[in-house]
Amino acid sequence: MAQPLSRIGVFGFLVAGACATYLEAAPSADRPQADIARFEKDVAPVFAKICVHCHGPKKAKGRFRVDTLDPDLLVGGDVDRWLEVFSVLSNAEMPPEDKDDYAISDAARANMIEWLGAEIQKAANARRDEGGHSSFRRLSKYEYNYALGDLLGLPYDFAGKLPPETTSEDGFKNSSDRLRMTAMQFETYRKIGLEALGKAIVSGERPKPVTYVDSMREQMEKASKNEKAKFIEPDEKGRAKKRRYQHIFDRESGKGLHYKAGRIEPDPDAVTGKTPEPSSAFLFLPPKFSLKYNLGHHLPDTGTMRVSIRVGRTTHEPDEFVVLRLIFGAHTSNNANFSQRISQRDLPVTAPADKPEFVHFDIPLSEIPRNPFRKNKETFPRRDELLTIQSITNAKRRKGKEELSIHVDHIEITAPYYDEWPPESHTSIFAPKKNATNEQVYGEDLLIRFMERAWSRPVSRDDAAPYFKLLSDYRPEVETFEQAMIEVLGAVLSAPEFLYLIERAPAGDRDSKTISDHELARRLSFFLWSSIPDSELLTLARDENLRDPEVLSAQVKRMLSDPRAERFSRHFVEGWLGLDGLDSVDHIRDSDLATAMSEEPVAFFDEVLSENRSVLDFLHSDFVVVNEKLARHYGISEVYGPQFRPVKVAADKNRGGILTSAAVLAMNSDGEDSHPLKRGVWLLEHILDDPPPPPPPDVPEVDLTDPEILKMTLKERIADHRNKPACLSCHRKIDPWGIAFENYDAMGSYRTQIKNEPVDATATLPNQQELAGMDGLKRYLLVERQDQFTRALVHKMVAYALGRPLSFGDRADIGALTLRFRKSGDRLGDLVQMIVASDLFRAKRS
Repeated sequence: MAQPLSRIGVFGFLVAGACATYLEAAPSADRPQADIARFEKDVAPVFAKICVHCHGPKKAKGRFRVDTLDPDLLVGGDVDRWLEVFSVLSNAEMPPEDKDDYAISDAARANMIEWLGAEIQKAANARRDEGGHSSFRRLSKYEYNYALGDLLGLPYDFAGKLPPETTSEDGFKNSSDRLRMTAMQFETYRKIGLEALGKAIVSGERPKPVTYVDSMREQMEKASKNEKAKFIEPDEKGRAKKRRYQHIFDRESGKGLHYKAGRIEPDPDAVTGKTPEPSSAFLFLPPKFSLKYNLGHHLPDTGTMRVSIRVGRTTHEPDEFVVLRLIFGAHTSNNANFSQRISQRDLPVTAPADKPEFVHFDIPLSEIPRNPFRKNKETFPRRDELLTIQSITNAKRRKGKEELSIHVDHIEITAPYYDEWPPESHTSIFAPKKNATNEQVYGEDLLIRFMERAWSRPVSRDDAAPYFKLLSDYRPEVETFEQAMIEVLGAVLSAPEFLYLIERAPAGDRDSKTISDHELARRLSFFLWSSIPDSELLTLARDENLRDPEVLSAQVKRMLSDPRAERFSRHFVEGWLGLDGLDSVDHIRDSDLATAMSEEPVAFFDEVLSENRSVLDFLHSDFVVVNEKLARHYGISEVYGPQFRPVKVAADKNRGGILTSAAVLAMNSDGEDSHPLKRGVWLLEHILDDPPPPPPPDVPEVDLTDPEILKMTLKERIADHRNKPACLSCHRKIDPWGIAFENYDAMGSYRTQIKNEPVDATATLPNQQELAGMDGLKRYLLVERQDQFTRALVHKMVAYALGRPLSFGDRADIGALTLRFRKSGDRLGDLVQMIVASDLFRAKRS
């Protein structure tokens, strides 16, 4: 770039005055009146002279007429159309610069914007209390899953049986206009709740686990007793070469033994949880080797499988890493097999080889693919299940240096595994018995405690009375008290108080326009954690301290520092940027690279949030947030390991911000090359919140059988397509934005040539602004479109925070919030605080 990208917004004088009016005008105590006189003086004449030619009774380009617009925005029905007029006038997109006969003077444009900005503000204030959308909604699929998991303390995917949800116009899956409930869905929720409680609550004796043990000491002892065993002797010729393959080595004897994991049977005498003494014998596993165990058909159907591996690494070079990963599958016949990664995260090996430490994987067996024939009595199809422990590393052989490998001396596989008995999921529900002699009284105490946690509010005995009766009715019909409680607690989880976000009218104050402290706690926790409040939030709400500004601010900081805040980063970013588009991408062959691409925008957002950086970093930054895999893809050196971290980048790397992230570029391609139309639409919709109109039904397709078309570059094809009358109105607004991305291919890699020709990434916007590739696009957004971008981001985050679409009546609040945000320095953490502290966040919308 010739000059550094600026962070300081440059307001054109035309937009500045309008924005001040638009954002800051205070609502009048009396109902305002539309300023029709000024419309007739400053706007109508310009419409008649300049606009009606293309948008009037004889010709209505884009199916838009200005001569029929109602100038009374307060009561008229054309507000949405006026918002479009405001947008194109403010961005100097209309009238087109190439229509000299219809040029508009700066003074006339300023007068129109000033009138329209004031009218929009008045109309928004007047309609603020009209509502139109309710925050009353059921929990989204992912919120329900988190809430149930946090309530019961279980890591399962409870919501897998629920149908997929569609996204709102803002891109989110937590929007009230998409979250309705059918009778069939309700029955599914009831079943899921009962199944979840069945996993959380236990009865009887601790179940005896199935345990497999692979001890390298025992393997060496067995081999020593076998006369046919072939040992690698300490002084054997070629020993170094043989050590490149996996083998067991005994430090005391110096002998080695070739070893390949295979079928392993459960050990009935194993004592689970007992840490074995360190062994002189260990398994030497070279880089990128794996251990594949055949576990037979002995694993239970449910419960947690714990895989414990005591392991160390031989070298600790700063540029090398090694992690472990679990793969599970089956080979039922010669033509049928499957394998799937079952560990959610790769676990790093950090201990030195001479002081190995345990690495533990906990895998819920009911949540992973299983061999469907494992319970068959016949031996065919095969019943066995296979567990593979993979060693994944970036290590390479270095001349004269020891190669990174791992040493394993003990592996233990146990299912079902429990840290304690009864497990915490059980004891969190069944507190110590204060009324042990009276089951009903004891059950009622447990019920109220559980209901208050599940419903996030105080529960009186009158509220709980129907559930008390359920308990007394169920108890005689089942064998154990725990079974009866499962049924009643299932009813608690099926209640609207758990399944929905509800606004209740305070006793004696049905006209209250703000939510209660407990509703604030619940709204806040679903905003930042996508789940129910914890005990600290509920205590503050109970004591009516949560509304205190300092207390609320401190809670936001606490919640954002909690690991559960990663849910906010993930689900907001996925909706904001439309990352579900990656689900249909199939041209990324490297699965680890595909995963890294999808994680980068979330990791970038999390970095900006945790460091309270400016949101303008999303448009351009002098750093990226990458791991080794993605850094290599971007041509960035000296980044090692699978973890994401911020890395400074030079300008010649052509990275920084969200626009150049591989996820955005790859999902907005056709799989073989870039796709300017997709990329342009994406930027308008997700970054500027200015979606283009839908294409007309008579759009002609590009004829790829035409040899003349095939000779054209992509940019030339777009220009040829755009010149067709049916296509021009849409493409002139979209294409320039997308063409600016042309230096990035379908994988998001930077390029300077296409088919041995220089990349042409220059384009001209409707307002005649030249965009010279990505640098020009970023510069223009930072210099001229800061306000539009920040307002779009505020709009998106408020819609996500409230879980509903924003209406025109919210426009004044969004404008005021945006203005405060801009004046405070555009910092992302501050924006979260401002949203939570706003009247909009605390307002009832039912």
